[in-house]
Amino acid sequence: MYLSRVSVFALIAFVATSLHAAAPQPPIDAAADAARQRIRPEAIAAHIHFLASDLLDGRETGTHGFDVAAQYVAAQFAALGLEPMGDRGGWLQVIDFRRCELIDAESSLVVRQSGSAQALIAHQDCLLHADPLRERTEVTAPVVFVGFGIVAPELGYDDYTNIDVRGRIVLQLTGAPPKFPTDQRAYYSSNEIKARVAADRGAIGVLRLKTSVDETRYPFAKMARQSGIAPMVALDAQGRPLQSIEDLRGAAAISRSGAEILFRGAPMTVDAVLAAAEKGTTRSFALATEATITTRTRLQTARSANVVALLRGSDPVLRNEYVVFSAHLDHLGRHAVDGTERIYNGALDNGSGIASLIEIARAFSSLGKAPRRSILFVAVTGEEKGEQGSQIFASRPPVPAGAIVADINMDMFMALYPVADLIAFGSEHSTLAATLQRAAAHLGLPISPDPNPEEVRFIRSDQFSFVKAGIPSIIIKGGTKSGDPAIDGEAATREWLHNVYHTPKDNLAQHIDFASGATYAQTNFLVGYLVANANERPRWNNGDFFGERFAKHKAAGVKDGIRESKP
Repeated sequence: MYLSRVSVFALIAFVATSLHAAAPQPPIDAAADAARQRIRPEAIAAHIHFLASDLLDGRETGTHGFDVAAQYVAAQFAALGLEPMGDRGGWLQVIDFRRCELIDAESSLVVRQSGSAQALIAHQDCLLHADPLRERTEVTAPVVFVGFGIVAPELGYDDYTNIDVRGRIVLQLTGAPPKFPTDQRAYYSSNEIKARVAADRGAIGVLRLKTSVDETRYPFAKMARQSGIAPMVALDAQGRPLQSIEDLRGAAAISRSGAEILFRGAPMTVDAVLAAAEKGTTRSFALATEATITTRTRLQTARSANVVALLRGSDPVLRNEYVVFSAHLDHLGRHAVDGTERIYNGALDNGSGIASLIEIARAFSSLGKAPRRSILFVAVTGEEKGEQGSQIFASRPPVPAGAIVADINMDMFMALYPVADLIAFGSEHSTLAATLQRAAAHLGLPISPDPNPEEVRFIRSDQFSFVKAGIPSIIIKGGTKSGDPAIDGEAATREWLHNVYHTPKDNLAQHIDFASGATYAQTNFLVGYLVANANERPRWNNGDFFGERFAKHKAAGVKDGIRESKP
């Protein structure tokens, strides 16, 4: 039964994509071609060199370094003759945040079994999470293992069947069963969705253990090294943290060593649980363990801002519809690494996206006639804090929400070598697939399939905030094909993600192929140009999982938001 459902989903997606691919596309005319060629490698390089300089201290949300970067982007937009679309006629959409700093010395996770107690070692066995709602909280309860912690009715899957978690602390695996279709695997991998499901069933705390796949992708040890980077949560109009869950009074990530302690006396060993997870055959059961999670959090207020600019469209009717180009301006700031304070410069993550955003705005501004639809250029804050800035923008845009027809997001283009192909996350969900194919073909770039669908990258950047608002969205990444036969693109990408991503090594000392960066920006420009000039706005494919879940829920007034940080 399960396999037949997957086959039906795949068939629907294939047929829908094929039908939409045949839809007529507006031409890439001489004016567009001339404008995209104004996006030069030298300009991409100049922006990245400023944004990733030590002067900006890593552009962490809520810091002076970020504010300098925001003023730089605003100045670039102003020089291009764009219109400010922030608060009170300015360039900035200001957002209030709550900074949540865990006080390690006063926080703990203690496990009790057969009358004996053992404190897990912070940064070795566990990483406790700061509480955005309370400065002091403590919860003691039995621990229940709930597999992946997922309830997916449309797939006939429920990790909570025949298990009672009321008044319990649940232990969940990260990710989702590998047999899930890619879209559902991405959606249900969300920690936020899982936390809400647990709370709805009466759980009062959450512990998370990485699957073998997730541990390889983003090891616990790397998380521990970066645990000094305090989370920040955007506040809603009532001053409450976004997606806060009052009933969950403790949370922590558990390492393999911590899991060995928690699973003592359990019906299955940690090895058996992780092996079963690789096959998607987990089962839920109570552990012979009670845990006490004590959390002490220092709560502080902070402010940061999205930078928002407008190029008004030329069509008297379609100018009231908007295409959004987005990229996140923030990175990780300045923090201690192995006892030494270092700057996380964020050259590729996401200096590359902001450089592209500015130069795409320049290309549009150079057109003799503006495109038919209006264009919004948005440099968002708080992506590294969980897509906070983009969520605020998507939920509170400066234009009517229903007038935004598409989001084209740019995040961390890894120009490590002459990039010879592209990967598009999200295009398969809407008619944006045909638009991207047209743009990429014009530049002679093939579109390759996602080589690592288990990493569910579609939900791990700002485009997903727009998806949750019911807006068709896309994010283009560089593929692993190298134009230089001496460079193994796949190996270079894997090495960068493992050793450079989210470390101080993502700086100006690394090799960056700025020519590839310019081509990447040109591709995004052409996609936006085609969308802005098309007779019809982009549409979700018939039966698409995200279109059905978010676009229809939005129309019905149903809230279904999640937050998921990049690894």
